[in-house]
Amino acid sequence: MNDLNLLYIEDDAEALEDVVFLLKRSFTKIYTASNGVEGFDLFKENSIDIVLLDINIPKLNGLEVAAKIRKIDENIPILFLTAYSETQKLISAINLQAISYIIKPFNVDELKSSILKAVTKANKEKSTAKKVLLNNGFYWNSYNSELYYKNELLHITKNEILLIKSLFDNRNRFITAEELSEIIFDNKKIENNSMVQLISRFKNKITKKINNKLFFIENIYGQGYRIK
Repeated sequence: MNDLNLLYIEDDAEALEDVVFLLKRSFTKIYTASNGVEGFDLFKENSIDIVLLDINIPKLNGLEVAAKIRKIDENIPILFLTAYSETQKLISAINLQAISYIIKPFNVDELKSSILKAVTKANKEKSTAKKVLLNNGFYWNSYNSELYYKNELLHITKNEILLIKSLFDNRNRFITAEELSEIIFDNKKIENNSMVQLISRFKNKITKKINNKLFFIENIYGQGYRIK
């Protein structure tokens, strides 16, 4: 068994049960969802190493879910399942850096071969994970989603983790509060300034904890947020 967690999103209950049975010995935990909204929520709320999802799932299709995931994590292995060999969807899957695009019905060996590629990539990411200097003494371990100040591990919430992940994976550009809100709150009904309040509370919590006014996120009016 690998020390890895799989997220599997599939609206066909029978197919979901069959695939989970085939793969359950390969993962520490398999999280399952029957639609895109539920699946994306599971991704945000848990430590996921590999994503396997059907393209034709309700509420948010597989390509839409993968695009949202890519905004948070640019390296996580993603595998698509589909009953159709559609050129445009294949191109979209390639653009989302999918490990595999598996056409249904598939045989067991094909699925296991694709999963093995994803596991190899995930294990490589895990083995090479290290703390990366952000700024002002702050370090980020992207694989374990851990924030450090010097050598001290700081406690951060799920939303704060999503904030750092989003900024870290897009660290060469500014991200607007609206973009961050879409990723973190996923279009849920919230106050217009909820994102600004989240970042402000996060900054106050961290600077108070380390007894230092220095921070690693900057905000430029009219441009957005980024890691300094």
